[in-house]
Amino acid sequence: MVGAVNGLITLRGFNPIVVTIGTLSAMTGLASVLVGGYTIPGLDSLTFMGTQRYLGVPAPVWITAVLFAAGTVFLTRTRDGIRLMAVGGNPEAVRRSGIHADRYKVLGFVISGFCAALGGLVTTALVTEASPAANASIIFNALTAVALAGVSLAGGRGSLPRVLVGALILGTISNALTLKGISPYWGTAVTGLLLLGSLAVEKWVSSTVSRRLVQSAHASVHTGTR
Repeated sequence: MVGAVNGLITLRGFNPIVVTIGTLSAMTGLASVLVGGYTIPGLDSLTFMGTQRYLGVPAPVWITAVLFAAGTVFLTRTRDGIRLMAVGGNPEAVRRSGIHADRYKVLGFVISGFCAALGGLVTTALVTEASPAANASIIFNALTAVALAGVSLAGGRGSLPRVLVGALILGTISNALTLKGISPYWGTAVTGLLLLGSLAVEKWVSSTVSRRLVQSAHASVHTGTR
């Protein structure tokens, strides 16, 4: 429901990231009001998707694998998934081709909201308690994993396998620092540097590709003139 609301607001011309942050703040405030700002402990009824193991593998790994497989098939093998990616790249071109671009924009927000809700449930199941406050570090790590994967924040370019690799890289760095007894604050610093580096690489790649396309177009025009 929150994803659908975000999508509908974005259709009015508002920046998607700003809308998402605003809704996050509003939902955090409402959740804090409902529970009086306290953490709710003793939530053992969700252990089947948290601390429980199946065939020796933790439940969150199974959930991640299923979601990863379903998302990959949807984005690469279905009509709606391919259209969703196309809308992220150039919504105006998609609209002119006769596809309802706004519908797919809202769909993207709904899928994002579903994944966020599922992630919240898995986290709650692992720690057996729920906090009304949003975990800023998880949000920051997710953004960094996406940037490391080379996913364009403007939309239209992305790959779930690469996002998974980005998340695994961050997890490996965090675990390595913990095993070495290094302060977790260094992990936050490294994550920030990785995010900035990823954005710089994305900017460089986008500029290089655009420049080469322009040069190729100019070369084609000159060849045609001759």
